[in-house]
Amino acid sequence: MAMVEAYCFGAGHLHMRSIVIHLADTTREAVRTQLSEIAEYTSGDEWRYPHRSSAPVLYIQFYDDYEREVEPGEMNSLASELDQMPSVSIIAHVSGRVPGGAEVRWFTESVLGTFRGLAQDEYSPHYWTVAEIRSQAIAHGHPFFDYEGWHENTPAV
Repeated sequence: MAMVEAYCFGAGHLHMRSIVIHLADTTREAVRTQLSEIAEYTSGDEWRYPHRSSAPVLYIQFYDDYEREVEPGEMNSLASELDQMPSVSIIAHVSGRVPGGAEVRWFTESVLGTFRGLAQDEYSPHYWTVAEIRSQAIAHGHPFFDYEGWHENTPAV
């Protein structure tokens, strides 16, 4: 996932942001089952979180385009960090209506607490482990999904 180049935080609203979770040693069916337990299944391979919300915060689906959308060096880095290519990747789009940080962390910790894998946000090239997310570790000057800190420290383009 390419890092974000600019964000507009004006007028009291945010743009949609995304996180990707890369999983190893699992299947789509196992991930589908887990997602259906922690988020609301909608149709196809799509879920929303929280359950039965009229204004979902996360829009979740399998991320099949990852290998086509990233540079080869990024794929090599991911494979090295994960010790293999991902078996399954999922993407969660975060609504621009809300900050979403707590929901993103809960969701990511739930998935990575069940499956071996790494998470990636739009704000650094770092691949996050569940232990790093839980401990609020800092990488490249920011914790996981630190859109506010990233925005504060990024000069306007």
